[in-house]
Amino acid sequence: MTTWQVFTCNLPIKLLALALAVALWLMASEAKQVEMELSLPVVLRNRPPGLAVLGAIPPDVRVTVAGRKFSIRRVRTERAPVELDLKGLGEGTVSFASMDKRLRLPPGVSTLRVFPATIEVKLVRSAHAGSR
Repeated sequence: MTTWQVFTCNLPIKLLALALAVALWLMASEAKQVEMELSLPVVLRNRPPGLAVLGAIPPDVRVTVAGRKFSIRRVRTERAPVELDLKGLGEGTVSFASMDKRLRLPPGVSTLRVFPATIEVKLVRSAHAGSR
């Protein structure tokens, strides 16, 4: 039997075996747990009229997430902002804690680290509010 005949003998079965091996390898490599660091923007929503934010708010929250490769890819493309809702708040300082619970992550993705873990927002009467 020549070398060529060895390769072409039972060719459909050999091609099927190769396709199954490649599919299995792809599934195994995608199921691997990975970690990724993200920088998600901080957005203030529903600022009460007549109040202004005093001081600097961090522009982003750094997050380390873990999960399967295909789930992590979805996090990277979505990059949903961390929203801080100021609705119904009055003058004073409010702490937004548990930043990890404010993240919108797909199923199968968990949060390992969040910095900062707490953001403080100080609301003061706006100078423009008294002149109306």
